[in-house]
Amino acid sequence: MDNDLSFSLGVILATFALSLGLTGIAKKILARRALLDIPNERSSHQVPVPRGGGWAVVMILLPALAWAAFSVEDGLRYGGLLLGIVLLAAISWADDRYGVPARSRLSLHILAACLGVLAFSPQETLFGGAVPFWLDRTLMIVGWAWFINLYNFMDGIDGITGTETICIATGLCLVMGLAGIDDPFVSFATLALTGTCLGFLAYNWHPAKIFLGDIGSVPLGYITGFCLLTLAVDGHLAAAAILPLYYLADSGITITRRALKREKIWEAHRQHFYQHAARGMGHARTVLWIAAANAGLIGAALLAVSHVEAGLALAVVLVAVLLGKLHKTAL
Repeated sequence: MDNDLSFSLGVILATFALSLGLTGIAKKILARRALLDIPNERSSHQVPVPRGGGWAVVMILLPALAWAAFSVEDGLRYGGLLLGIVLLAAISWADDRYGVPARSRLSLHILAACLGVLAFSPQETLFGGAVPFWLDRTLMIVGWAWFINLYNFMDGIDGITGTETICIATGLCLVMGLAGIDDPFVSFATLALTGTCLGFLAYNWHPAKIFLGDIGSVPLGYITGFCLLTLAVDGHLAAAAILPLYYLADSGITITRRALKREKIWEAHRQHFYQHAARGMGHARTVLWIAAANAGLIGAALLAVSHVEAGLALAVVLVAVLLGKLHKTAL
């Protein structure tokens, strides 16, 4: 146990230190090359900020996960996942720099999800054989691609994506421990995600000195989504849905509203609950409210391991209260 704790702390501290250093370097390089996010009417910031800090995140997580993959038995099955990270980083950086059509981005997101699901055996399914295998895999791929996009959609104020990722990763670690799930690769991934995002938050907390950009938010959504899917195929679909439930609810409600208004849902906007709230109580307080609700969602996910209905009910109440708070603050 002591060795496990020492290793876990070591991974978090190492990735934190690397993230802190590389993010600082990325900030200087991006600023020197004038790769800045210029404020416009849909922005939540007022001054130009370097964008593309996700390079630091990818440069840590990709080799860390590659090391983890080749350190475990049958690690080659994660090759598709690692290739997916590379593909998403490339298309996301191109989008940050030059802009890429939404159809092209979505196609590569789906391709990355297809590559990632190769890590799962035919016996590892979302619905435990309740639906045909082809349908189960299709839903897994489509759901994963959607999760990648919503992670990008929700990265709209200082500190939100780093905080959300840390909360989900922490919840995954705790739920897997309670459920007795022994998956060294995903366990390592949750530790690396935590340390890397903590280091990035030192620069991204309000007022942010650097932004992730798509190069950061998209790969983070991809890796986090894989970890959640691993929990789901191990028989804990409810817990896997509960941990990111705030992101799912805010993005889902907002996009549904925009679709009903016949707006282009893939374009940038300022209509999410958290964006409205940030204009009323500021970025930091909004993110702290979200973090507090996520702490409750971790508790709900732990409850769902043994009492699914009770865990889901608690999670729905927590998210409803949070959305109500964010909405009320925006008025």
